[in-house]
Amino acid sequence: MKGVIFTELVNFMEDAVGVVFADEVLTKADLPNGGAFTAVGSYPSAHALKMVDIASEMSGIPGDELCRKYGSFLFGRFQVLFPDIMKLYATVDALLDHVGPHIHEEVRILYPGAQPPSVVTTRDGDDLVVTYESHRPLAHIAYGLIAQSIKHYEDPRILTWEANASGNRAVFKLAPPA
Repeated sequence: MKGVIFTELVNFMEDAVGVVFADEVLTKADLPNGGAFTAVGSYPSAHALKMVDIASEMSGIPGDELCRKYGSFLFGRFQVLFPDIMKLYATVDALLDHVGPHIHEEVRILYPGAQPPSVVTTRDGDDLVVTYESHRPLAHIAYGLIAQSIKHYEDPRILTWEANASGNRAVFKLAPPA
């Protein structure tokens, strides 16, 4: 997994709870790199999952909830880190339609060796359906990213979703309010 996800996870913990908390998580994780990450490096996704597990244990917040909050945080960071890409999309539909064919292709260019998840959009009447698949169990982060994109674009639709038990596949639906 690319280092930008790790550096932003540390930033998320520092922003949400504080530097001391983030340092304690990294110390308890006892990672081979000592918790030192670079945005362009590559690290096992198991290290991020271990950090989330420890942060969950220390904070009392379920790991799934932490991942959703991190996904929301990450959307804001992507706006700062990749403004030229993000400004190309005027609606949540435009953004989500282009995650797979454009944004993740850019990720592969910026970060050789990256293996981003598959994100495919389809339409079911007035609903936008987003199918997420990954070899990593990070569907809750995807939920946070999508939920924050809906807020960012002030889209009135309601987000619902179903994930498989392992968290590596989810189907999200953006539907008009009832």
